[in-house]
Amino acid sequence: MEYKDIATQEQELRADPLYDLLREHRPQPSRESRERVRRTLDRIETPPFAWVGAFARRAPVGFAAACIALVLLLSGTVYAISSWIGREDYKPGDYLDTPPEQRTEASAIPEVEQVVQNAAPKSEGVRVVMLPEMADADTLNEWRVKMGQPKYDEAAWAWVRDIRPEIQEVLYDGTTFAYTIRLNTDHAAAFSQEHHGDQWLDAFVEQTMYTDTGEKIATVTGETGLQEETFTEDGITLHIEDSLNGPLTGSGRVSFTAEISIMDVNVDDMAHIGTLGTIYYTFSFDVNGALAATNADTRTAQRPLSGRAVLTMDYDTMWNQPVNLDGVVLEETASFRSTGVYLSYRVKEAPADWTSQMRRSLLDPTNERGKFQGMSVSYTLGGDETVYEPSFPEVVAQEDGTWAYTVVLPIFPSDYETLKQRGVTVHLTLHTVDSFDGEPVGEAWKQTTFPENGWDITTSAKPLTSFPLDLP
Repeated sequence: MEYKDIATQEQELRADPLYDLLREHRPQPSRESRERVRRTLDRIETPPFAWVGAFARRAPVGFAAACIALVLLLSGTVYAISSWIGREDYKPGDYLDTPPEQRTEASAIPEVEQVVQNAAPKSEGVRVVMLPEMADADTLNEWRVKMGQPKYDEAAWAWVRDIRPEIQEVLYDGTTFAYTIRLNTDHAAAFSQEHHGDQWLDAFVEQTMYTDTGEKIATVTGETGLQEETFTEDGITLHIEDSLNGPLTGSGRVSFTAEISIMDVNVDDMAHIGTLGTIYYTFSFDVNGALAATNADTRTAQRPLSGRAVLTMDYDTMWNQPVNLDGVVLEETASFRSTGVYLSYRVKEAPADWTSQMRRSLLDPTNERGKFQGMSVSYTLGGDETVYEPSFPEVVAQEDGTWAYTVVLPIFPSDYETLKQRGVTVHLTLHTVDSFDGEPVGEAWKQTTFPENGWDITTSAKPLTSFPLDLP
C-alpha cells in the first residue's frame, strides 16, 4: 500500500469539503509524529516564530555541557562540575521519560523519586470504544478510503479491544502532572517504528479527566508520546504531561480517566481522521502523599522594572513597540519544591497606556537558545561567569486574565546549604527582533511569505533586572 507523505496529504485535505473535521479535531500528536512532520506543518499553517518553543525543548545539550565543563575546569568550580552538568534542560515531568530500571545513580534524583513513590498509583478500570461505535463512524470510514486504506474491519482490529493499560508512575508536585501508562499487548510491534509491519499504530492521550467533588473537570494534555526505548514484545509505555491552569483541588486518593486515542498512521498520524478507537483508562493516585513529599515553601516578591525598551509584538502582524518600563512591576512567586525551584512571573502593575497585548508580549516564552523575542530567565552560581538557563518556559493564562510565565530551576533541597554559601543570582532579560530576513523590524511590519530556507533573525538583548535567589 502506497504511503502518502504529510505534504501530499495536507494538499488533498485542504481541497476536500470535510477539511473542517481535520481542523476542529486535531489532537496533540505524539512526540515521534511531531518530529517527522514538524517542518511541513510549520510551513503550511503555523504563524511566524511559533516553532521556537518546540526547537528549544529539543535542543541538544551535549555540546553546551562540554563547553561548560571546560570553563568550570579552568575556573576550578568543582561543585558545578559534579552537580550541574546535565541539568540544563531539566523539567520535572520529563523525569519520567527515563524508565525506573534505567535510572542510574547519577541520573536519579532522590527528592523527585520520593514524590513519585508517594503518589502510589493504582489501576481502576478500562473501557474501549472502537470506530464502529463512534458517532462519526461513517465519516471516519470515508476518510480511511480517501487516504487509500480499507474500511474498518473488526476482524483486523479486534485485538485493540484487548489492550491492557497499566499505570506505571505518577509525578505531581502541585504544578507538574505527568504519568506513564504501560500498554500491555501481544501486538506491541504495531506501535513501534523499529518493529512495525503493515499495521503501524500510534497512541496518545487527548485529555485527562479528574474528579473533584463529583464534578468532571478536563485537563489539557501538553505533551504525550510513546517511549520507543520501552518497547518489548508484550508492551510499550506511553508518557503524558498535562497542562494545568492551577493545582488539583482533590484530596486523598483521586481518580483520573485518560482518553487514549489509538491512531492508524497509514490514514493520518496527526488528526482525528486516523482514529481507530479510544481507550478510556481510569487510575488513581494519592494527591496528599505526593504533595507531602514535595515540601513546597512559597515566597513572593516584587520586581520593578525601569528604563526604555522595545517589545517585539508578534500576532500575525509583527512590529517593534518602544515602551517605557517605569511603573512596570513583575510579581514573582518562588516555590521551593523537592522537584525544583519554580519561578513564576506575571505583570502586576503597568502604566495606563500599556495594552493587554504589551503585557503579554513582555512575557513571551523565550530563552537564550531560541534567540528570539520576549523575556528569558537565567541564573549564575556564586561569582562564576557561567550563565545557566532553565528549561523552556511555560506561559499559561490565569483566571484573572493575566499570564503566568514559569520556569523551573534544577535546584533541589540537597543543594540548598551549598548554594547558600555560594549564592544564586537570577537574571531577567528582554529580547527584541532587530531584523528578519535582512529587513529591519520597525513599528509597522508584516511577514507575508514563508522563507523556504528558514528565517535569518538578528536580535538584541536588554537586561531587565538581577537579584539574589533567597533559598529556604
